[in-house]
Amino acid sequence: MTVVVHTAPTTEPLTIAEVQAHLRLDSGSQEPAPSALTCAMVSPAAAGNVDTGVHRYCVTFVTAIGETQAGTVSASVTVADNAVNGQVVLSAIPLGGSAVTARKIYRTAAGGTSYLLLATLSDNTTTTYTDNIADASLGVGAPSVNTTGDPYLTALIQAARQFAEQELNRKLITQTLDAYFDEFPDEFSLFPLQSVTSISYVDLDGVTQTLAATEYSVDKYSVPARITLAYGKSWPSVRDQANAVIVRFVAGYGDACDVPVGIKQWMLMRIATLYENRAEITIDGRGFIQLPVSFVDCLLDPYRVRGL
Repeated sequence: MTVVVHTAPTTEPLTIAEVQAHLRLDSGSQEPAPSALTCAMVSPAAAGNVDTGVHRYCVTFVTAIGETQAGTVSASVTVADNAVNGQVVLSAIPLGGSAVTARKIYRTAAGGTSYLLLATLSDNTTTTYTDNIADASLGVGAPSVNTTGDPYLTALIQAARQFAEQELNRKLITQTLDAYFDEFPDEFSLFPLQSVTSISYVDLDGVTQTLAATEYSVDKYSVPARITLAYGKSWPSVRDQANAVIVRFVAGYGDACDVPVGIKQWMLMRIATLYENRAEITIDGRGFIQLPVSFVDCLLDPYRVRGL
């Protein structure tokens, strides 16, 4: 059996904030939230779409990893009558550090207190923007949590998750996988799964077919999980070729909140070891030191899938 990831997880079991707290790191490894921008009515006055009323603005920085929380709020600007003067010019839009790839501008609706997406500046150079957008066209709310962070911490989280999956022979976060077989076995033993998406096979004529779900039974409660023939059914004949049978299935505990705390704690300890030791072999006053296999690996024992 060969298993490959068809759809990778979109989140990780741990957040940057959780890792920073475990490592006793401050927010210095994150992109700081922006300062305030400047806003004023367009001059000379021009009719526009910004709703009549009081508005305020704020900005966030976007990196390859995430987005900062909303920055410092601007002074208010009042649109007295948008039929006369309904456009707002924004200036001194803050610039971020070298990791910033875009910035997002958020605005309140007239008289409101929630900051909603106005525009995305897909660069880190533009410092002006003219707002001519009605309240009804504003988007999602500004984030309250900073999800940017040190790319090294992000890489460590992913590496720790992948290593835990390898050690446990199971997937942690929901993802879709394809398992390849040369023929139909008596039963399929798979990673702990949530559901089976499809079973396809190459028939004797070389045509790919999809097996009806009524032809097999899924036992996701056993460890490892099993797919067996339904009562009175038989597997179809397949062409004699490599990877003639493909099982697409969804595996994982679910979201980050569903991953057992023992696995998360192991990940945190593994990340801490890797963070503090950037090489397998280090040198100190006593000579060469090689990192030992950590006793914390026993934290994974209750969750291992054996027999695959």
